[in-house]
Amino acid sequence: MKRDQLLEAMEDAHRFLTTARLAENRLKVDKYAVCGTKETATCKRASMDLTRSLARLRKP
Repeated sequence: MKRDQLLEAMEDAHRFLTTARLAENRLKVDKYAVCGTKETATCKRASMDLTRSLARLRKP
């Protein structure tokens, strides 16, 4: 594990948490957003980026 990889994962985790909160708020307010919104799409993308960052941390 390298320091830059760790920092990247931390940034991606922060980005995911921020977008998850935005998506949660949008779903609370907009009862018609059952098919997804730009906030939920951004959250999914942040989740994928975080997954990749964490996988890079586990590689030797």
